[in-house]
Amino acid sequence: MAAETALADSECVSIGLQTSHRLRVLFLHPKTLVDSWPVPVDTLGEIVKFPSAVYPVLAATIKDLPVAISILDGYVARISLPEYRERLGWADLLAISCMSPLKALDTELTIKLAREVNPGVKIVVGGNHATAWPERWLAAGVDFVVTGEGEVPFRRLVSALLMGCRSFDHVPNLFWMDSGSCRRSLHTTELIDLESAPPPDWSAFDLKPYGLGMSHGLGAAVEISRGCPHRCDFCNINTFWYYKQRYKSVGKVIAELQALKDAGVGEIIFTDDNFGGDERHAVSLLNEMITTGLDLRFGCFLRGDTIHRNPNFASLAYRAGMRFCMMGIETLDPEWLKAHRKGVRAADPINMYVRVYKILRDQGIFVVGLFILPPATIKIRRTRPTGVVCDYQFSADLVALRGSVLFEKHKESNSISKDMFYHDWNLSSILVGDQIEQRSGKSFIETLKENLSRLALRQAFSGSAVAKRFRWRPVGILIERMVCTTVADVQRFRVSRSRTLTMQQKQDYCVRSVLDPAHISRLKTKRHFLAPLGFRTSKWIGLKLAKHTPAHRKATGENL
Repeated sequence: MAAETALADSECVSIGLQTSHRLRVLFLHPKTLVDSWPVPVDTLGEIVKFPSAVYPVLAATIKDLPVAISILDGYVARISLPEYRERLGWADLLAISCMSPLKALDTELTIKLAREVNPGVKIVVGGNHATAWPERWLAAGVDFVVTGEGEVPFRRLVSALLMGCRSFDHVPNLFWMDSGSCRRSLHTTELIDLESAPPPDWSAFDLKPYGLGMSHGLGAAVEISRGCPHRCDFCNINTFWYYKQRYKSVGKVIAELQALKDAGVGEIIFTDDNFGGDERHAVSLLNEMITTGLDLRFGCFLRGDTIHRNPNFASLAYRAGMRFCMMGIETLDPEWLKAHRKGVRAADPINMYVRVYKILRDQGIFVVGLFILPPATIKIRRTRPTGVVCDYQFSADLVALRGSVLFEKHKESNSISKDMFYHDWNLSSILVGDQIEQRSGKSFIETLKENLSRLALRQAFSGSAVAKRFRWRPVGILIERMVCTTVADVQRFRVSRSRTLTMQQKQDYCVRSVLDPAHISRLKTKRHFLAPLGFRTSKWIGLKLAKHTPAHRKATGENL
């Protein structure tokens, strides 16, 4: 890349990162140090355990540079707090992808801890949430924020750090701090050609903790496209990608799948927001997976109208290895779907989803229905979905995500209840009616009824491996979260239920309690820490999994 070597000498001075030194880059999913209570913020992610495809993609863009690459997924790694601090202390550059306000507070806590244990570390944040809030992330203590697509800016940034650059104006899509002021590069980059991009580099990723038990192999993630052409107003992914979806060729995807299979992978998730959006491309890919005999099990995010248009798609997908899909049904009220631009091309969405579910179920594909609960003040047509349009329902309240059309609507009408940089399922984000705070549409009684239904019990005891996972894992998550409860968890929950405080006041309390300098100082020295999901990620203090794997030693070329 010519732009990286054409920097004027005056732009670069020694800051201790010489090209003769291998820049130590740690790609990090932060360890869960704080979570909502009693239900974690990412219950679905705790069930569907697959690695992020982001870090192997970024690792591939810099592996020819003088760098030592390590990847730590703190969500799954069995690592104690002292070991976690040791990993943070190892890095010269800490690279974090943050996709949602639900993880912003936990991520910021790790950033502040990293500053305590490794004052000289450089920190870069990217992802959807960083793209929506670049200045706020700089204020939270990071050095750089990459907005939009990350490959080109990230490589340019790493090259600049290796050369000791003082100015970063040449790095596109970049925000950074300069003498206490926020700076923004005037350069932007065109969307990359997915076909010419290097294949993801998984060599530093330990894949043993992942999967749903669909196979005897490891679990991984594959991206075949980026973006979404649909205009759902509650989503910010479509706006960030300009309502377009770009694809890799079928041949390139098959090559990535074959490389993963050769590495022992037996099951994957296609990370695309709209698998099957281009039906011809998807059909060609599925046929090729069958022809080449990959024999991989997979899941994906699938729209119902893909099956509605082509019922034979389900049979083909099953033969290619599909065993579950996550379907954004949102609601079965046609007026709500129309008002929020879901784009369901059916006169009666209930009948459409009933038919789609029957087709998928008959093929043996487990259907996870993703639902949005409108504010409780809104009367909608309700139909109990489990066993009617899906095998398992996952519901969340309507949230105004910055970057979405919905956020802009509520911003214009001054009906956002709090700062949306952070979020917690115990808090709402929308004011309804006469500036009344949105009430949660979730019902404990309805959830209990659903999980004790005949269908649910049949799936739990005699269903497929995927069905059993979705029925039993939530129970384990809830028990684990309750057992790992702290006084601070309960106090934050009590504040979130206060009838005298505004949503902003509730959130301010939660943020202050987590980012309290005294709390961070304790984390810097503590040997034992009761993490929110500590059975899997903190209690196993005798295991030093991440830093002693062959993959880590091969990637870094050195011991920590």
